[in-house]
Amino acid sequence: MSQLHHPRMGRRAFLKAAGVATATATAGLAFKGVLPGQSPYKLADYSGLRIKRYHIAATDGWISMPTQTNPIPPFFPDPDAPDYTAGRGMYIMGFRDVTSYAGFVGDKDKGEFPLTPAIMDQKQKAQLTAPIIYTQVGEDLRLHLTNLGLARRPDLVDSHTIHFHGFPNQVVYFDGVPDNSVAAPIGRTLIYRYIPEDPGTYMFHCHFDDVEHVGMGLRGICFVLPSKGTNYAYDYDETRFDRQFAFLLTEEDPHLHYNDAHLQINDFSQYAPAFTLMNGRAWPDTIQPNMDPKTGNQLDGAPVASSVTQRLRYNPNSSLIQANSGESILIRVSNLGYQEHSLVLPGLQMRMVGRDAKPIVAGRPDYLAPPPNPGQPYVQGTRADLSVLTNRIDLGPGESRDMIFVAPHVTTKTIFPFYDRNDSFVHDATGVSGDGFGGARTEVHVFPSGLAAQAFPNQVNAVNGAM
Repeated sequence: MSQLHHPRMGRRAFLKAAGVATATATAGLAFKGVLPGQSPYKLADYSGLRIKRYHIAATDGWISMPTQTNPIPPFFPDPDAPDYTAGRGMYIMGFRDVTSYAGFVGDKDKGEFPLTPAIMDQKQKAQLTAPIIYTQVGEDLRLHLTNLGLARRPDLVDSHTIHFHGFPNQVVYFDGVPDNSVAAPIGRTLIYRYIPEDPGTYMFHCHFDDVEHVGMGLRGICFVLPSKGTNYAYDYDETRFDRQFAFLLTEEDPHLHYNDAHLQINDFSQYAPAFTLMNGRAWPDTIQPNMDPKTGNQLDGAPVASSVTQRLRYNPNSSLIQANSGESILIRVSNLGYQEHSLVLPGLQMRMVGRDAKPIVAGRPDYLAPPPNPGQPYVQGTRADLSVLTNRIDLGPGESRDMIFVAPHVTTKTIFPFYDRNDSFVHDATGVSGDGFGGARTEVHVFPSGLAAQAFPNQVNAVNGAM
């Protein structure tokens, strides 16, 4: 009986408990205004910052791949997938935006959040990829993470976290790495708070059993806008844009998804992806409009059939790029797959203005240089322009790029392909390769004029009844 009430603490549990205790003690000292070994100091006042909130839920669900892609029996399509996947279903774990659902208390940042029926109903309705999260320097970002559990796999009682890859964190508590921070168990909500100071393009993912959770879909793209304004990538005039489109690159191995759905053990050393995705979709689904997972309707763009909106309800993020002639277009790309990717945009030149959430244009502050003479202050210099013109983006896992191109002047709608150079290995239902079906491929649509301004990143519009 004593063992039931007092289980033996293993090495992993001991280290985690010690780490949390140390972090808590240090945080308590800091709150009192004293750090160990330092004199008292005054805490910064953040009460006047703009607050931006998101509420996302972690769960499982089903998405649909393009109907033209070749089956991979018995792994794809999954025979247990629901009807709305149109016979091309694949099991996932993922995040879901529940900010607008009843039960999210926007001004309550302490204590428990009631899991209302509206939020609990989102169990097994995960989306791929996660909602795009963005904020601006000078905002107080509060991200509420609720763990709804896995409907398909109730035997897996995993906790979940949010780890902003490459994002400078204020404290370890919010880093999302289970060994030295906290996680959200099933049925609980954890609130992450950030005060971002470094603009750029990042990515986020669950860091709990990260190989499996990231591979199954618990991932998304995020970015921070500079204090200069919401139409700049960084605090430099060269990074101004008229529209922005964010892309998360991943690959999918149907074997892994099938095995997780059917209680089989995965061997990640045999990783062999059959799909490469942009924002959770494969070509030609990438150019369909954005969908609303809550209603199953499309959010923007020219009307499409309800069968399309329902099939793509849970991989809702479009990858279509639109521009009016002469507009500056910012493309944000993050890679959270396990392979390198090389994207090309034939016919258009892009200028790389950011790399791994760091600007590379002229005028950036340099490191302090030694003074020319003893006794003089160190000198703050500036760095040279490292931006480059190119029609190709190469990036490995965990990397990001920021690219800007100026749309050419056209007299009629003009289409430019934008694709991963490896998309040719994908086969369609006839077995023909090189068509891009199931691959990371999308399009840039340039119009003479007529596109309304974007209301949110990745928004696409209808122009004369056509995308």
